[in-house]
Amino acid sequence: MLAVLMLATGAPAMALSTPAHSTAKMRQLKAEARAGDVSAMLALGEAYHYGRAPGFTSDQAWAVYWYGQAALTGNAEAETRLGDIYSDPEDKFYNEAMAFAWYESAAGKGYLPAQSALARLWEHPISVAPDYIKAYGWYVKAAQQGDESTWEALDDLYVYGDAVTSYAEVYDRLAREAAAGDAEAQWRLGRRFLFREPQPDVAQGLKWLEISAGNGSAKGLYYFGAELIMGQRLPEDSARGMQMEKRAADMGFIPAQLYWAHNYPPEGQAPDTEIETMIADWWLAAAEKDVSEAQESLSYYYLAGAFVRQDRAEAWKWHLLSFRSPYRQLSWQRDIFPGPSEDEKVEGRRRADIWLAAHPGPYWPRPH
Repeated sequence: MLAVLMLATGAPAMALSTPAHSTAKMRQLKAEARAGDVSAMLALGEAYHYGRAPGFTSDQAWAVYWYGQAALTGNAEAETRLGDIYSDPEDKFYNEAMAFAWYESAAGKGYLPAQSALARLWEHPISVAPDYIKAYGWYVKAAQQGDESTWEALDDLYVYGDAVTSYAEVYDRLAREAAAGDAEAQWRLGRRFLFREPQPDVAQGLKWLEISAGNGSAKGLYYFGAELIMGQRLPEDSARGMQMEKRAADMGFIPAQLYWAHNYPPEGQAPDTEIETMIADWWLAAAEKDVSEAQESLSYYYLAGAFVRQDRAEAWKWHLLSFRSPYRQLSWQRDIFPGPSEDEKVEGRRRADIWLAAHPGPYWPRPH
């Protein structure tokens, strides 16, 4: 779906429907934690952090204690959770220096959520001056591990790479290039206005996105189309917005292809076989470029034999490949994929290994 709608967070979201631990379960976890079980320490930290203790109660002091016990063993996830608590200005334990320390420890071990969080903290600190060079460096490391939330930052604010020293500099350079007619600078300037800290300029942001779209930029079309579809910052016009997404999709811009495909056919309209076949071709092209969302969708096409020849081994191949993305690695999701036999899974794994050998390299820079 639209990357513009993504909300990046370093900590996992705890579903409101997640049941609280029973008193007996908490006793068991504490016994295991005191015996040195790091996973139990983390579970206790989460229970107190996210209100999963009996009665759905939270206790940040105990959360810090149990995360701290796990962090003392060198556990990067626990270090990151401590960073999450210490970096929250609304938390009574707020301590930005401690947040930097714990995030840096975990990020230095290659833990992706910590790298993303550290990049954002260097970009938007409270107690120290921003360091855009350090932020850029950590964004790159996270992007190379597949953190999709960092790709926009690298393509948008950090278009000038590690030469960025301030937002003002980015505005000045983009404004000059946009005024000279550069359609790519125009959409970037528009997004800078929309997400400017501390006060966005929505009118200027929408103006430059629309100009970029009018000048034929795929990303200008994509972002302005999204604004029309969402209807939050300007009157909703889904029909026009979808037309823009389709134009961007026809130009080969993968996020627009994914978004348009997910919303086809429009409500009340019967699907068209020719268009459905085109969408299947989009999925295949994007999957070959290592886009996990496309790989997962393509797996179901092969599973059902929809617009491709049914091949359950091929379905398993793409399903496995999609779960290399750090945000799709829940084992229960990977294992419940329906249909393939054990032999088909073996063959799918073999094909996935062949594909991986032919597609080395990091997730970022992204192919288009």
